[in-house]
Amino acid sequence: MELTGLQKQVLTRIQARFPIERHPYEVLAEAFGVSETDVLAAVEELRAGGVIRRIGAIFDSHRLGYRSTLCAAAAPPSRVDDVAAVVSSYPNVTHNYLREDRYNVWFTLIARSRERIEAILEEISAETGVTDILDLPAIRLFKIRVDFDLTGGPTARTAPPPVVKPAETSAVELTSDERELAVLLQGDVAGSATPFAAIAASLRRRGVDADEAWALERTREWVDTGVIRRFGAAIRHHETGFTSNAMGVWVCPEERIEEVGTTMASFPEVSHCYQRPIAPTWPGNLYTMIHGRSREDVETTASRIRDAVGLEMPRLLYSLKEFKKTSMTYFAEGEE
Repeated sequence: MELTGLQKQVLTRIQARFPIERHPYEVLAEAFGVSETDVLAAVEELRAGGVIRRIGAIFDSHRLGYRSTLCAAAAPPSRVDDVAAVVSSYPNVTHNYLREDRYNVWFTLIARSRERIEAILEEISAETGVTDILDLPAIRLFKIRVDFDLTGGPTARTAPPPVVKPAETSAVELTSDERELAVLLQGDVAGSATPFAAIAASLRRRGVDADEAWALERTREWVDTGVIRRFGAAIRHHETGFTSNAMGVWVCPEERIEEVGTTMASFPEVSHCYQRPIAPTWPGNLYTMIHGRSREDVETTASRIRDAVGLEMPRLLYSLKEFKKTSMTYFAEGEE
């Protein structure tokens, strides 16, 4: 899809900062010097063109009482699609990719407990016959910020966010009404000039005595306290020209993890940066998702990171195929 100047401006802004306001498109229109109708039309065109998957909340799973991990299965090359299909069949799996490595099927797994994660991995192993599966829960989170600048703006390094240790993150206690709001916010709130009024109406149909002001207040509070990690547009980045991405797997001395991870997170081309445990067959302990318009871009960024932190070049595991990419549905009926 060939993007207009306004579409590029709007998309760059709303990936992480969709206004949590009564009239969000009016707020955006004022920022860009256009009409509310123009902004609404731009967003709807981006949705119709498949660039925007949804607009809504990305919750911190640990703050909601869930657990998450990154997994990788060493599937026989001839059986990759079959193994991936079994993995993707679980609603607990949100992302599932084919990557260039012996560990070729990489997926994220979210569940109510660590025990359920382990049970799912055992089920996947039993059904596929693949016994070599890495289980790599995050130890430190240095960055999760998927913002693609489509305007040609500056790409200088930025101050990284605070470091988070997921295992030490406390869960919030939500009321039944707040759970209903969370269910709606993790969907797609686009399609209305007043999305929070629409959310309040949906809540009332669910038996929740709520108005627009309450929905706005709770949403802002969750963003401010980190319960919502990001409120914005989830995009299909391939549709915007960022056609190459690789997971950089680095080997870093334990005593330098905090320093190095913080530096890596300052690169705008890095959307995700984590410390994860090593395994007997897998020595990597720092992970960076690097994005670019070509493999050359990705490798150039990896080299810049290497020079900044003084480590050896990472394994660059390029995404070859997307089996599944969706958002987690928290508090779903019948979930395990």
